[in-house]
Amino acid sequence: MAVATRSVLATVSSAVRRRAGSARLYTTRLDVSFSELRQIIHGVNGSHYRLIDVREPHEVADGRVPTATNIPLGEVAAAFALSPPEFKAKYGIDRPTPSEETIFYCRSGKRSQDAIDRVEKVDPKLIARNYRGSWLNYAENALGDKPLK
Repeated sequence: MAVATRSVLATVSSAVRRRAGSARLYTTRLDVSFSELRQIIHGVNGSHYRLIDVREPHEVADGRVPTATNIPLGEVAAAFALSPPEFKAKYGIDRPTPSEETIFYCRSGKRSQDAIDRVEKVDPKLIARNYRGSWLNYAENALGDKPLK
């Protein structure tokens, strides 16, 4: 086996082991940057998406990313186990489907990754992505000192 192939396999193996322990300390293609999120929100790349804010309601009161729907981390697994009509009745949006990206964010990036881990167990077909910078990154880059409510 070539050295490069072994290196790639070791990297993938390490990533899988970390993922199994829910301690994702690395960047994946599923992470979303601020600039990519801004393009998605403004329709620049034509993505079909759902943006899910997993912070607690009292945190969302300080501001949120435009187009986001709040589903607190504690109820995210149960929410994604709901039928599409039940999901829409409770959260006011269509339940995310595998034909669109579902982007999760929180305050700093950890709870959003926890949400993805929980949702993948309920609906493994969803394309779940993490805005790792989350609210702190968004507020810094898009708003400066002026929260969006």
